Amino acid sequence: GITIAQVSDMHVGRFTSSRVLQEMVKTVNGLQADLVLNTGDLINDALSSLDEGIDLVRAIDPRLGLFLIEGNHDLIENPSEFERRVRESGIPFLLDQSAIVNIRGVPIQFLGLSWTRHHGGNHDEEIARSVRILLQQGQPDAFPILLAHHPHAFDAAAAAQIPLTLSGHTHGGQLMLNEQLGFGPAIFRYWSGLYTRGKSKLIVSNGVGNWFPLRVNAPAELIHVTLRRES
Repeated sequence: GITIAQVSDMHVGRFTSSRVLQEMVKTVNGLQADLVLNTGDLINDALSSLDEGIDLVRAIDPRLGLFLIEGNHDLIENPSEFERRVRESGIPFLLDQSAIVNIRGVPIQFLGLSWTRHHGGNHDEEIARSVRILLQQGQPDAFPILLAHHPHAFDAAAAAQIPLTLSGHTHGGQLMLNEQLGFGPAIFRYWSGLYTRGKSKLIVSNGVGNWFPLRVNAPAELIHVTLRRES
């Protein structure tokens, strides 16, 4: 019965209006979720947008906890400055770190993956290596949730039998002819919605904002999840 609101890819900046973002905060607060999890790309690129992004996150009112990770767009202008300012904001910010929240007697562990700053043909292997290192922080008595901006982290998470991974990054493909044709499947193995491998599940959010001022068959979204005990 634990509820989660996933907010991803806000892209605060020139392509996402303040009106849309304020409506997003209102909608998330209306869900009254136990937890709010932000899976990266808080800003579009400019650090001049970061104060607005931080204020929007602070305006979100989860019942029991909120956590934030970084995405690639957060690091375009100055990675270390972005990370420093978010840390100083007091928002719970997981950079290859984990945190445990005890909810109604159930320990939930959030494992927040940093953006893998590797360029080249083996980017996915670098993501997998980063996931494996992060999962060493796992606590055996806790229910783990991996927060990973890039959905390809799911391969390593599923290999480790992590029950739930939350990702964004893809914008649902941004420009799609239909559910199977477009930039999503052309670029990513997982680009929108729910994926299952064994007992592991991945949710890829289409995200809230935009890095390009047009979406086609890839609507912006918020994700609302309810956890159920396995029978």
